[in-house]
Amino acid sequence: MKVQSFLKKHKKKLIILGVVLVILFLLGFMLVKIYQRLSPNEKQGVYGDRCDLTESIMISEERKKTIKEVVEANENMKLEDIDIKCNLIDIVITVDDSVSPSKVKTMSDDIIKAFTEEELKYYDLEIMADSGVEESENYPIMGTKHKMMNGTSNAHFVWS
Repeated sequence: MKVQSFLKKHKKKLIILGVVLVILFLLGFMLVKIYQRLSPNEKQGVYGDRCDLTESIMISEERKKTIKEVVEANENMKLEDIDIKCNLIDIVITVDDSVSPSKVKTMSDDIIKAFTEEELKYYDLEIMADSGVEESENYPIMGTKHKMMNGTSNAHFVWS
């Protein structure tokens, strides 16, 4: 009896409360769907499927060692890091301020020779050379070499 009298007494308020709850539920559902559409899929890699070949064309520790030998065969040059992200290889070099940028550019051709044709078809290469001197006139410099596409590629690095 108490329940029936409560329902009769507050009928309009309960109907309004029910409608408001349904509207809030629908709004919440829509906001979740909008958020899912606008936010990136965190289950998928940042690079999408562009990195699928990375597993089959891995840069080995032996290749990294060869690159280090090529760089350090030049006087006053030191390999700091080789960072591989998907199909991009960043090679960071520290040079003495007395080393001319042209010597670094010449050495970069030897780095290209350290890679196989298969690797050059897949990887973009970047060389960043810095002297570590803040007020250096010649450094930092950066060279990029795009992967081969349709059998053609820059034969050398492009420097900036």
